[in-house]
Amino acid sequence: MKFMKIYIVTYRRSDILNDTLTRLFNSDFSKYDNTEVNVINNHSSFYLNEEFKDKVNVLHNVLRPDWSNGNLAENWNQALINGFKDLNNPDCEYLVTMQNDTSVHPNWCSNLLKMHKKFNFVVGRFGDNLVSYTPEAVRKIGIWDENFFGVQYKEADYWIRALIHNKDKSCINDTLHGLELNNENALELDITEGRNFVKEDGFKGDDTLKRKADDLEHQEIWSTRSGLYKEYAWKYFYEKWKNTWIHEPQKNGWVKQWSKDFVNNPPDLKRSRIKNVIKYLYFEKDVEDLHLKNYLV
Repeated sequence: MKFMKIYIVTYRRSDILNDTLTRLFNSDFSKYDNTEVNVINNHSSFYLNEEFKDKVNVLHNVLRPDWSNGNLAENWNQALINGFKDLNNPDCEYLVTMQNDTSVHPNWCSNLLKMHKKFNFVVGRFGDNLVSYTPEAVRKIGIWDENFFGVQYKEADYWIRALIHNKDKSCINDTLHGLELNNENALELDITEGRNFVKEDGFKGDDTLKRKADDLEHQEIWSTRSGLYKEYAWKYFYEKWKNTWIHEPQKNGWVKQWSKDFVNNPPDLKRSRIKNVIKYLYFEKDVEDLHLKNYLV
């Protein structure tokens, strides 16, 4: 049984991936034994610096076309299944997922372990940039909804389900989107250093932190994942969560800037007309109370 497994999802941008790996191995993570670092690669254009070839397992997703828009929910589920293997007899104690441009705090790992003394599910500052699970968290919350086939709104969906099914044991510190739960004493995990974050006018006033593209390649990737993909993701989110709360879904209050009322009295997923369908029976069979999570059972 491994102590910790890390899964980094990447698509193009090998330079930024190697920078992320440099920051990771220069952090306090290197002090811990019995760990494993994996990269889920989603593009044929890929390279790994020589210094990492003996430190990192690369899992090439060769059946995903280079021109596809990506499905991060699927990648996160691949990490959970490949990493834990069995929720009742897990292959690791902690599993951490990261984006290829995650910039970690020098002491992120020890900070994370301190937080895990109280919480089984921990989210960093910038959406699904850095997320950590124990097997118990996945048994309580379930896996990611792969019907969010792009990159938008799937994390808000998962955070809401954590709020519903694992409220007291989840620390959600997604301050970038204003989605916060039990984060009063959250410690530094992912940081802005080396990444293009700016402060602009937004839902927190003039000091609202926003993520901008790091370079032209980054901007090009983002441009291919908006438009219809984003519209359809919102359509699915809306239909899934419609009639589950006192107000119908809207972006402000659901996928960003939760209110106290939303946190204190979260939606009732059982009222959704869209059923969750078991996709990985060999793994999801150990998720608790599937009927309460609106699964087709």
